[in-house]
Amino acid sequence: MALTSNAQWPEDLATSILLRLPVKSIIRFKCVSTTWRRFFDNPSFVSRHLSISKKNQRILVDYTDEYDDKIVFRMFHDTTLATFDDWLPQLLALGNGSFCVHDGLVCVCDLEFRILLWNPATREVRFLPEYYTDIKRRRYLTFAGFGSDPILNEYKVIYFVKNIKPYKTPLLPSMRGAVYKMSTDSWRELKREELEMLEEKVFHDNTNAFVNGVDYWVVSDYDSCKVRKYEYNVVAFDIRKEVLQLIEWPHIPHTQQNAWGDLVIIPDIDRISLWISDSYMGSHTSNHDLWVLSEQGQYWTKLLTIGPLLEVHKLFGFWNMGKGNVKIFVQFTNRQLHLYDQQTHEFIDTGLRHKLNGNDFDIHTYEESLVSTGTHTVGYNN
Repeated sequence: MALTSNAQWPEDLATSILLRLPVKSIIRFKCVSTTWRRFFDNPSFVSRHLSISKKNQRILVDYTDEYDDKIVFRMFHDTTLATFDDWLPQLLALGNGSFCVHDGLVCVCDLEFRILLWNPATREVRFLPEYYTDIKRRRYLTFAGFGSDPILNEYKVIYFVKNIKPYKTPLLPSMRGAVYKMSTDSWRELKREELEMLEEKVFHDNTNAFVNGVDYWVVSDYDSCKVRKYEYNVVAFDIRKEVLQLIEWPHIPHTQQNAWGDLVIIPDIDRISLWISDSYMGSHTSNHDLWVLSEQGQYWTKLLTIGPLLEVHKLFGFWNMGKGNVKIFVQFTNRQLHLYDQQTHEFIDTGLRHKLNGNDFDIHTYEESLVSTGTHTVGYNN
């Protein structure tokens, strides 16, 4: 497809330059001509642009603001942590709730149990069709995951509805679930036998992670006969096969028996892992183990231990700051968010602190993308 008639400006060079432009500029260039619009909407260009954009990932942090009850969603642009965007105005236009981020798209499950897909860079939004219209806020909890089939490049949402008062509706299942496909704009209800492994499980908030075509969550069941004894597992959902799997918890020391873990993705190698700490014991110091799941999803291997650290509540994420300079997100017992340099043992204060009894910090990686939600544009000012 010819982008220019100037023989001194080779098409491959023009394409190479355009692939590195920010999404905002590309959207403006779509107005140049129909040819340019078709070129920028071509799936090959969109995919190549996303691949380059992934090399310049940014960090998103969502949490409950210390001074009010609003959920704040902030994006850091650079490694100095000096500048960030506050996405709260945009989110207020869409509806606050829980979030999953993948390929520049944000899956939002708002407080009214609506689900939408949002591309902040292009400002496109798709409201998903209602899945379960009988939801009542006081009776149900909802959990979602979002990802793409790496073979077919098909974007899907997996949605669970947990009935927390089954005694009031004994004839209904305690757990329901469905898979949404963007290409067909429709849901597929999961069969009861597919969800049987989750009937007695409780999903933990802010534990979803997606890597290599698989969505993961931390779940637990509670045995009151064992004096606050929790049994933890990791649930995996294969996006392409649409199959659920229950993965056993790592074999951890007795001192960590009640400690649940935070799912994180290890930079560069795209492997799912768990941070498990002994900070729940109430000591001023804590140790933190990183467990990595095998490629087959069959067993965990402890990769490293960090600690003892003073007044650190948990470690729960990585930021690859280039040239192997990987730093770890740390939450202190005073609810402040820092970055920890394992080599220098220094802490960098992000200036963020979440509200007491509010939502803890949740870390996402984000890259601008041209991936379309296929629907209308949101009219917010920013």
